[in-house]
Amino acid sequence: MSPSPSPRRVVGLLLLLLSLGGFAHAQYPDDNLYAPSFSLRTPTGASVRYPEVAEAQPSVLMFWPAWCPYSHALLPYLQDIQDDYRAAGLRVWLVSVRRDGEHDPARILRELHSNLGLMLDGDAVMPSYRVEYTPWLIVVDGERNTRYTRPPRPDSPVQTAQEVRRMLNELLGPRAVAMPAHYPSPESRGWRPDLVAASPVSPVADPRRQPPVPLPEVLWASWLESYLAGVGADEYRPEFGARGPVGDGKKAIAIARELWTERYGAAAVEREAPYRAYRQDDLWVVLGAPPQRALGEGMVLVIEQDSGRVRRLLNNAAH
Repeated sequence: MSPSPSPRRVVGLLLLLLSLGGFAHAQYPDDNLYAPSFSLRTPTGASVRYPEVAEAQPSVLMFWPAWCPYSHALLPYLQDIQDDYRAAGLRVWLVSVRRDGEHDPARILRELHSNLGLMLDGDAVMPSYRVEYTPWLIVVDGERNTRYTRPPRPDSPVQTAQEVRRMLNELLGPRAVAMPAHYPSPESRGWRPDLVAASPVSPVADPRRQPPVPLPEVLWASWLESYLAGVGADEYRPEFGARGPVGDGKKAIAIARELWTERYGAAAVEREAPYRAYRQDDLWVVLGAPPQRALGEGMVLVIEQDSGRVRRLLNNAAH
């Protein structure tokens, strides 16, 4: 009878397994790449639970506003993908978000003769999927890992369709589907790039584009006075240069978004929407204003009204 392994040897074996990937399939809902479960209704009233409905097969999921021109342009290509990959057990699922009173997602799919899976009213699901822009399109593998996310500014819907197909083929291996030799042009399917550039987010349907709920002056004024008391008289950010006179809060917010984007990236700035701007004496203070944040907890810009010199620029949310 062989002696029992010592505790030190057991620990060593566990560490070896970890280094070799012996626990590589362990996934947790807070993993950045993990696709959390959610349940939504279809237009017929049926309940669908994703990603369980994919039955451990790769799938495509898109959070889309029915008013979004780029989403409309993508839909025919996604239908082609579902048709071509149906034999491999793959489906494309659409989650309707940011609805307005004019554009009905079910009607749009009917007009396109599309049978893509549609789930309604998915706004509450977006935070768990860390949706940063729409349409938010991802490819999920059979183990619920996000393997592809559409970039915020692709060249055209064709580029997105190609990237989705490449990822699906990588996941399917021997069941891969041949890439099309030709794609119909987006313009032939009614896509207008000028509309996409002009209206990236609907001011009606996107609650983050609405003005923040006004705070009583007694709250923001006391906070502003206290905050600016901590900004030193010689505190400047000369690397940003002088922006010229900042005549109102809209100009201050525009400068803040430009500088924040340059420093922290567009996705991070989008998460700060909507925005607040307050002025005391010669200083404007611009803040990100998501509903869950208190004053000053996110991004901050302090800028001089007359000269446009930047006194402070930071992102407290990153700390």
